Amino acid sequence: MKDPWPRTEDLAFEPELAPLALLEAALAITVQALIARNPELLAGDDATRHVPLAAAAHHIVVLYREMHDALRSYRALLPPAYDPRAGFDDIPF
Repeated sequence: MKDPWPRTEDLAFEPELAPLALLEAALAITVQALIARNPELLAGDDATRHVPLAAAAHHIVVLYREMHDALRSYRALLPPAYDPRAGFDDIPF
């Protein structure tokens, strides 16, 4: 699987990886900030149901997980990155 942070070589062929990496980083920071503001999110029970702000934050965390999985699936479908250290062994003789 590809790393979430694209290299310069990756961006030459898949330029969409740059904004996708930024999106994933922004979402990860958002989740951390939501947990800092709503520590009851860490309780793992129905404590968030009774506090509207925590319930909304929990919904964002759930959507982040879905987005993270979608981004990982997208990157997994990309062709393997070119590795210049691998050499040129693609000649069939």
